Amino acid sequence: MLKLNVGLSRKVGQPDYGSKGAMVNVEVELTADLLKDHERLRRQVRGIFGVIRETVDGELGVATGRNGGGRLAGPPSTGGPAANGSSGNGHASNGRGSLPCTEKQVRALHAFSRKAGVELTEELRRRFGLTTAEELSRRQASEAIDGLKERAKC
Repeated sequence: MLKLNVGLSRKVGQPDYGSKGAMVNVEVELTADLLKDHERLRRQVRGIFGVIRETVDGELGVATGRNGGGRLAGPPSTGGPAANGSSGNGHASNGRGSLPCTEKQVRALHAFSRKAGVELTEELRRRFGLTTAEELSRRQASEAIDGLKERAKC
């Protein structure tokens, strides 16, 4: 038995000097007779590596061309940083190129939505296409707070 460990780590730039990354390592067992056929071994390694590359690129929302280079294809289908192991460059970002909302803004959103009698999740989905206050940028949170304050006055 032959053990093969294949790994890939990739980082892509984001707006406002941010970045996100993903990494995967896979260990597989292959038959030892592959050591006698170098071309067959190369094909196996390339195949495994190709699957890993597609997986990492998919996680990052990168479309891969023939030359292995990539371009951003939009947001990944999975969740945010916790879901895809992404990491920043020391600059917190919400994935849309701006600073994420603050804890104080999140508390204000919940308070003003209660005062206005508004279901916050539905309001965020309608206005921003998001489901939680923590997903908002600071600017979006500020806009939502202002809107909810107005509605609470009525």
